Amino acid sequence: MKTSILHLMIFSNIIFYSCDFNDQSLEYEDYLVIFGSIVANLPVSDTVSVSRSASILEDIQAQDLWIDDASVYLIDDSTKDTLHFFNVGSGKYFPLPAEPSLENIGNYLNYIIQPGQTYHLVVNHDMGSVIATTTVPNEMNISSPDLGEYNCPDGETLLTPSINVNNLEGLTFDELLGLSINHEDFIAENSIHVDTVTYRIGDCFTKSFASYPMFGVDFDADNHKTVKILSYALDANKRGLEPLDSLSSILDPDSGGFFDYNYNNIRDSVYINLIYDTSIGFRIWKGRYPRDEENTPYRINPWQWNVETAPTPIMWLYFDYYGLHLMTFRSTSESYFNYFSGDPLGQNIYLLPDSNVEGGLGVFYSNYSSSFVVYVRRDE
Repeated sequence: MKTSILHLMIFSNIIFYSCDFNDQSLEYEDYLVIFGSIVANLPVSDTVSVSRSASILEDIQAQDLWIDDASVYLIDDSTKDTLHFFNVGSGKYFPLPAEPSLENIGNYLNYIIQPGQTYHLVVNHDMGSVIATTTVPNEMNISSPDLGEYNCPDGETLLTPSINVNNLEGLTFDELLGLSINHEDFIAENSIHVDTVTYRIGDCFTKSFASYPMFGVDFDADNHKTVKILSYALDANKRGLEPLDSLSSILDPDSGGFFDYNYNNIRDSVYINLIYDTSIGFRIWKGRYPRDEENTPYRINPWQWNVETAPTPIMWLYFDYYGLHLMTFRSTSESYFNYFSGDPLGQNIYLLPDSNVEGGLGVFYSNYSSSFVVYVRRDE
């Protein structure tokens, strides 16, 4: 009995002294916060954002955290070539100033990001200096696999088409600029073959992420950790009169019933290529439509998603508009994967992402892009 009491006393002392509730509070410290990215085989195409962190006890607006007087530059680890960045807006830095000289433009266009090379982003400020390092992924090749047959919920069997996902292969940076300026003329003048897929609505086509794939894209998943997919609608801003609807009770005096996208009882101008669906199932997956100052619905463009396996099916969720789409598959660097792998949805405010900014917060990453053009048509 005495032995048992002695053991109990020893155990109680261990518990008592190990449960010290006088936790040491950590003293908050401001950090520089950096975000930026570079793309293989292109000049720098993304602005670098620089701001500072703030304590939750600090009474300050988010827009007041931007830093406009930092020194920002990019260094090629192999050649030591340096590219200077200019402040072009609130906390935003880019290799070209607002009014660039010919020398600025020449330096910018000659600094091409090389696949497989390592780059350092350096930011100096009165708060301190930080550096972030990324190694650009090597070449990424994509193809269109044969996904075979798809079985619909009603028993119908459909074939999944294969399309040309290499119709922009071999184009230079200057040529791709032509695509962004006037895509219709660019495609015609360069005889680019663009395949067409049909966007269909129904249980088989717009019910879930496992719905009928409009086509598929394959890549070497073993050599690419995270692939970011961007679906950019080139015809998103095309406007026209709201489409006619013979079943609508809202009438236009000249043409009859119509879809009143902006709820003003007037048949007026809207984004006519917008895929407009207000069904409950559609809203669950896509959410409500954002609306501009005139209450006109639209969708954020481009649409983005991350995948890690291949082949990946491309279904209805990748498209918010009809018309031409520039589809870009970006193989991202390890720094991107590490940053977003811990808490990608930001649900835990106490868990910081795995930043590659030494002495600061944020992420600087790189990617290798492969792009193609596809046309999404309405289901007649």
